[in-house]
Amino acid sequence: MGSDARTGEMPAIPEDTVDLGERLDPVRTLLRRTAAGDQRAAAALVDVLGPRIHGLAVHVTGSSARAEKLAVTVLRSCLRDAGDLATSGLPGEAAVLDRARRAAVATHPTGDVRSLAGPGPAADRTSDRREVDVLRVLLELPPTQRALVESAAQGRFPFTGAARQQPALTLSEVLDALVPFGGPHHAETRGLSSLDALALADAGERLRLRELTRSPETAGIHRRAIEAAARLALLTAVPPSRDLRIAVLEGFGADAPSTPARAASGGRAPSGAEPASSGTYSPPVLGPHTPRPVVGPPPVAGGLHAGSAEPPPGSPSTPDATAAPPQGSQGAGAAPAFAFRSTDEKERSRRSRRREKQRARAGTGRVPWVSRSLAAVALVASLVLGAMLLDSHRQLEASEAFAATWADHAVTPGARLVPGVSDNGTWQVVLTDDGLALRAEGVVGWKDEVLELWGETDGVQRSLGVLDLERDGTIEFTSTLSDQRLFVTREMSPGNESGSPSTKVVADLDPQAADSEQI
Repeated sequence: MGSDARTGEMPAIPEDTVDLGERLDPVRTLLRRTAAGDQRAAAALVDVLGPRIHGLAVHVTGSSARAEKLAVTVLRSCLRDAGDLATSGLPGEAAVLDRARRAAVATHPTGDVRSLAGPGPAADRTSDRREVDVLRVLLELPPTQRALVESAAQGRFPFTGAARQQPALTLSEVLDALVPFGGPHHAETRGLSSLDALALADAGERLRLRELTRSPETAGIHRRAIEAAARLALLTAVPPSRDLRIAVLEGFGADAPSTPARAASGGRAPSGAEPASSGTYSPPVLGPHTPRPVVGPPPVAGGLHAGSAEPPPGSPSTPDATAAPPQGSQGAGAAPAFAFRSTDEKERSRRSRRREKQRARAGTGRVPWVSRSLAAVALVASLVLGAMLLDSHRQLEASEAFAATWADHAVTPGARLVPGVSDNGTWQVVLTDDGLALRAEGVVGWKDEVLELWGETDGVQRSLGVLDLERDGTIEFTSTLSDQRLFVTREMSPGNESGSPSTKVVADLDPQAADSEQI
């Protein structure tokens, strides 16, 4: 069987994309072919790992909508960085699920923890035969330890300080039963490797793990812990409600845009072209002898990082390395076969579409109803406050004018201060030949009635005006008229217009009857 003239790889064999056993690494094969521009391999990756990533996100976030959005984002990043994932020190499946787990746990887990060993979620799982082995390990655990493992597999680890050590060792024993760690039996290395594999390690623990995994043997413990954590994702698989391929592959071309220079180089970008970005994902800590991200073009499918003479020591070789194109067959400036448009993520975001609609409404002069309501409330409040200020200002001016009149009358020669006789408040009046100034305090009014001031001289009565009663029970009244005797009556609103007072006398201010005094 000859090689593919376009990609330089051997034709696909059914076992590469069907068998999920221990001997082959089909996901790594799909990643390599995706990096080489095979859109069918990209769709197969979405079909194989989509339910696993979506289900893991459902169990961690507690929301199907958030899980679907996160699954699409992770899958798109995996297709974008397929070459880097294919050449990492991890199996392809573990590399993709490790990225998905870290992205999900970073959203701060919410919702309830679900049982992974019960009969309830069986319909949501995959049909992978390795699921039986994972279930057997969980069912052999005591209920307390099983609950701990199920919580950790769903991003929950509510332990702090020294209390984290023993649960971490329990997790390491379970992960070791799923994928044997090998290497030295160092409790701290195994515990921290397990916490980091489940994306539960804090910053200090990650730094300590970096120190402990300097040798290839201890780095292998961490790598196999990540593989075991990926096995736990078998029990959290939940098929999405819609086909993820439509959202993931949107704006995702099978080949880069063709140009004369690209056609002349067999579909690859010219060596002088600027390589496209391959993402910002940082692989987990695996020790100094595993591949690190490098600055420059993304790695070629199935090959090495550009500029590397030989594989780094301690890095496991790709199962199909013999079928990969020879080193240097692709230019150092080769661009990734799959690249998303910069606007794809924005266009498919529901929140971004809402913001664009809001900006469009603002551009046409339409104001949201909430803004209009707030503006109306602010207008009403300003009018009420303005009216209150004006009323207070008017009362202050009237009070100052009354005080000035009272003082002027008080210093007038012959002025008399006359107290009133009343059972409704305290009344006083300053009488002069030029007018009067009346003041009352503690007066209680009557409904639908007003108080009217009357004057009497030589038996002739006349109305001097209706008195304004304030809310605090005070009355301040001035007049340029004056009489020998004053009295106040209750009249029907707005006042007595017949010229004769009523018999309902409220206060009597008679200088002859009262103990008046000359000022």
